[in-house]
Amino acid sequence: MTASHDTIPPPESPPGGAVDDAPMARITARAGYMMGENVDQAWSTEHARAWEGFLELSRQLRRAADDVLGPVEGLTVSTLGIMGRLARAESRTLRQTDIAEAMGLSFSRVSRLIDSLEARGLVERRPCPSDARAVNVTLTADGVALTRRAQDAVFAFVEEHYFASLDEAEIATLSNVFTRLVGRWHGAGDGGC
Repeated sequence: MTASHDTIPPPESPPGGAVDDAPMARITARAGYMMGENVDQAWSTEHARAWEGFLELSRQLRRAADDVLGPVEGLTVSTLGIMGRLARAESRTLRQTDIAEAMGLSFSRVSRLIDSLEARGLVERRPCPSDARAVNVTLTADGVALTRRAQDAVFAFVEEHYFASLDEAEIATLSNVFTRLVGRWHGAGDGGC
């Protein structure tokens, strides 16, 4: 395929109405920017839409979720990710290194996030009793209450802005595809001291 992805033809109209493809055409053009002529030579329009659409939707949902969390005492998706893991952990405690690994973030990034949560009294750091080199992070009572409010806000956002746009068959398809693909890349899970 040698056509430019800047001029991708519009998709088939789904049942129930036409789709404005202009935003998607701009988004799929990014595939060529990132991977050059490989995209033009090897990918169909559907390949570009599947890849770049997935990336763009992920970016949009992440930014919008951060916007939803901002009013909940200035939290972000990353800080809620830490607090949510702690809320579900035994004794609301995990090793700081395990949090970083589970979230796929660098130790230094997680450390800075935990610094900000600790300064606000939402978490506490303590030495790990079974490993003098490790530090445990514990969610405080104030942290538990804020975590619940933030999780409620994110749940309502996801229901309204993601699932409300999908029917049950589309949800099942996405579930199957993501389960298979994530299985290929799955790393270590949550741990704790």
